[in-house]
Amino acid sequence: MWANLQFCFRSICKIKSWKLRIFVFMANLLLKPTFGNAHGSHEAYEHKSSKLFIELGQRHLASFVVNSKTNQVLAYEFFQLNDKLTPSLLNGYIVDKNFSFNAFEAVFFVHNQKEFALIPSDFHKNHLDKSILETIHGDLIPLQTLSDELPQWEIVNIFGIEKSIYTSILAILPEAKHIHINSIYLKSAFKQLVNMHDQWIKVYFYPSFFNVVVMKDAQLQIMQSFYYETADDVIYFLINLTDQFLLDVTTLHMQVSGLIEEGFITFKELNKYFLNVSLELNPELHFVKGQEPHQPLHYFTPLFLSSQCV
Repeated sequence: MWANLQFCFRSICKIKSWKLRIFVFMANLLLKPTFGNAHGSHEAYEHKSSKLFIELGQRHLASFVVNSKTNQVLAYEFFQLNDKLTPSLLNGYIVDKNFSFNAFEAVFFVHNQKEFALIPSDFHKNHLDKSILETIHGDLIPLQTLSDELPQWEIVNIFGIEKSIYTSILAILPEAKHIHINSIYLKSAFKQLVNMHDQWIKVYFYPSFFNVVVMKDAQLQIMQSFYYETADDVIYFLINLTDQFLLDVTTLHMQVSGLIEEGFITFKELNKYFLNVSLELNPELHFVKGQEPHQPLHYFTPLFLSSQCV
């Protein structure tokens, strides 16, 4: 009887192991990096002195590892997804990379989704967060509600994470911290206020959408995500913002970064309608020597702001 039990136990372990390998294999088939150096020839980094960042978007997934002391980017990957990010896809990626088995100094999930709301600190009530998000964004998808306090701006950024995604993260990386991308943008903007012009817009491009921050006289006017298909869509949204907040396109300064290039029609159209458009580079961005990316450096400006603002 004992022999039979041992045989059954070994069989179950083999089945579970086989299923896990198939699960990870399937994740690898679905996830092919758009760009990255995670499989490059750089030397293995010390996990205990490094921070792991995983950014989750509607149609993208990114991860990067930064040395805590030098702020040097040790490894990075960016994935443009054909379909919506799912818990199985995310878990398969985390397992494949052994992120859950390495003792990083800290792990951060950066949530780059549209379910958020900025609330003045004086009026923020925790018990109302869920109702506010559901009123603005609907209640078709169950959300886990979290919040970031931003005392510099005297506001609270409340945001929602799809519950199935949040639960899967909790199961595999329970110690991870969560922050919303707009909180990162606001922390970064606050650092730059002294050197900024009276009117400026920051535009961060991702696959199929862009995030925009509008500032006027050192005050935040709006922070929003817009989904687009053509360059005309981008121009339409941005012109509407300038009209809404009475911005002067002749003096307005616009900084653009993310997945856009000077040769793209979108960038050319921006220069037709706005007089002061520039590509934003991150001066604090440092890569391992010999592992510098082939992509333009402004690709990485929005991605790596997280490591400088947590």
